[in-house]
Amino acid sequence: MHSSSNKTQIWSNLEEHCNEISKKSLIELFNENQKRGSDFSIPFGELWIDISKQTIDSKTIQLLSDLAEENKINQFFIDMMTGSPVNLTEKKPALHTALRAPKDSKILVEGENVMPKIAETLEKMEKFSSYLRSGKLLGSTGAPITSVVALGIGGSNLGPVMAHKALSKFAHPEITIEFCSSIDSVDLDQTLNRLNPETTIFLVTSKSFNTRETLLLMENAKKWLEESIVTSGLSKHLVGITSARDKAIKYGLEESMIFDLPDWVGGRFSLPSAAGLALMVSIGPDEFSNLLSGMNKIDNKTVSEPFESNGALLLALTDIWNRSFLDHPTMAIIPYSSQMSYFPPYLQQLMMESLGKTHQNDGHGFSSSIGSVIWGATGTESQHAFFQFLHQGSDVVPCEMLGFSNSYKNLHQEQQDSLFANLLAQSEVLAFGSDTEEVPIPEKKLEGNRPSTVILAPELTPFILGQLISLYEHRTVASGVIWGVNPFDQWGVELGKSIANDIELAMINSRPSVDNSKRNSSSEKLLEKFKNFRNS
Repeated sequence: MHSSSNKTQIWSNLEEHCNEISKKSLIELFNENQKRGSDFSIPFGELWIDISKQTIDSKTIQLLSDLAEENKINQFFIDMMTGSPVNLTEKKPALHTALRAPKDSKILVEGENVMPKIAETLEKMEKFSSYLRSGKLLGSTGAPITSVVALGIGGSNLGPVMAHKALSKFAHPEITIEFCSSIDSVDLDQTLNRLNPETTIFLVTSKSFNTRETLLLMENAKKWLEESIVTSGLSKHLVGITSARDKAIKYGLEESMIFDLPDWVGGRFSLPSAAGLALMVSIGPDEFSNLLSGMNKIDNKTVSEPFESNGALLLALTDIWNRSFLDHPTMAIIPYSSQMSYFPPYLQQLMMESLGKTHQNDGHGFSSSIGSVIWGATGTESQHAFFQFLHQGSDVVPCEMLGFSNSYKNLHQEQQDSLFANLLAQSEVLAFGSDTEEVPIPEKKLEGNRPSTVILAPELTPFILGQLISLYEHRTVASGVIWGVNPFDQWGVELGKSIANDIELAMINSRPSVDNSKRNSSSEKLLEKFKNFRNS
């Protein structure tokens, strides 16, 4: 907690320590401690987390641990996982961990155990998925469903898309899974052009069943279906995933085709809920269960491990150190796996929507910056794109590199070796640069001293992916708690949606916008030009 009016002694101690350690290079830190690679690495579940190439020492870790303890981070995780209303502004629990907890757990919300309802939804998902995967789910004309189109935006899309791509090696070979989130008509049109209406089903995910973009996609999907299927048969091709069951029924969905999405789960944390149905259809209930087991394993370790061996907390504290003390505004996420190409954008929502806040929970502003801009791309591709900037650019960008020791079924293991060799080489050069005595040409000189973290896992499986997802979730939540913000709301997104609806209504009705008196001259001119281009 560090508003300008309540900076604590621990925060001040960290600022003082930052002034000292920032004078040291990573080369010096490694020279001071020959065991640094071991001393600043930990196992966490099946993951190996190495923060030795960050600008830290044992005193940094101790002071950051004091900061976490001061903010009662352990108690927060206990409160969160037992159903307390930790989402302060919305006065709701944030119980995504319950979605992957053992079925015999007891977690109370307002006196009611939520686990039976979670188990019921999961069982319904498993039956639906198994039915579809076995060719027994029929459309309105009697043809088996072989294509699934998931309609949703934000958390309803980014998590499932990321996981589906990451686990593509586990996908059912005869079922097509597509995702559409954009209201750009080209996105849905190009997808539907590849599919047969008689064998296609749409999964419509919206917690409120009021999301403008998703409902627009659903209406266009209905029109496409109606060209081949009588209107009375549409309900066999529409599945709702929502906490607003009544609204979904009003839109023509059958009650038996609606899966409950708990009101207390945020979109960016919703993959283990019914929002992950498309993923379960793809990889099957057993592998989806392995994904949940991986998540649950890291949930348990996060709430029980002490600071020095708690991977989620150590990464959160490192993020706070890099952003608020060393003043690095961005962080690059580099997975050395082509299957993980959607992981950086998934983390953009998870971390930036959670931590993009201007005020603390007590209403105070901040005396330093919080939350990082998250960006990145897959490994060797990014080396040939933006790594030049990482190595020699004027801004220092902390990097996080993800690697996997084994390829799928150990095929093409030599390419996996090459991927890791590239990962390790880049992390070394970022940290240590080039030997200045051997580089007489200034343009070729690499200063090094660019911090990075390496997260290594045995193989990209559902169980391992579940651990990675949970790790980043808890790391994000912990950062928010220590910074003193609510990581579960996103009010900054809501106003833009409201204004967009107003403008859209004005365009449809060919009248001035409802709030015309407040519309600025730039927006009015752009609206005018938009209409001119439309009519020219």
